[in-house]
Amino acid sequence: MRIELNEKVFGGRVILGPLALEVERGQRVALLGPSGIGKSTLLRIIAGLDRDFDGRLSGDDRLAVVFQEPVLLPWRKALDNITIPTGCDTATARDLMAQVGLSGHEGQFPRQMSLGQQRRLALARAFAVRPDILLMDEPFASLDAETAARMIGLTLELLERSGAGLIHVTHDTGEPARLAARPLRLGGSPAVLLG
Repeated sequence: MRIELNEKVFGGRVILGPLALEVERGQRVALLGPSGIGKSTLLRIIAGLDRDFDGRLSGDDRLAVVFQEPVLLPWRKALDNITIPTGCDTATARDLMAQVGLSGHEGQFPRQMSLGQQRRLALARAFAVRPDILLMDEPFASLDAETAARMIGLTLELLERSGAGLIHVTHDTGEPARLAARPLRLGGSPAVLLG
């Protein structure tokens, strides 16, 4: 996956300036910077969710996104929240639920699960598509320190097992090291990659 961005305009203001970023399967980077700098916007462009930008996005990598909120189907049971959006088979979905510690929760609806469980379900769903690169937008925000640490460890295990690359948006300067990700900072106005 490679993005060569000239600019991204939002509300008549240039929020992202010239930048280039390339991530391959197995590589991990973390995008850091203050709130409102454009980290999530850049991730949405990379994910193909925002096509209104001046630049070029290339690569045929299979991508999966884990958002800050779990974005689950509230009217579907946990197992269906993996199989329906991804098209994976039930056995694969059950295996992924086991890997994230959700065995026995297959028949629960999202509202019956804690936020930590919902985020683990969203992580399992992301890996069900067998991504080349996993995109994560502050998925550990608003979790208590112990739950966040478990989620980071679980994410690292799944990344290492699958060989997927990672682009991780975070405010936490400690997360990149814990995910073995190269930190890249967005800064300036318009924001550019500072390294």
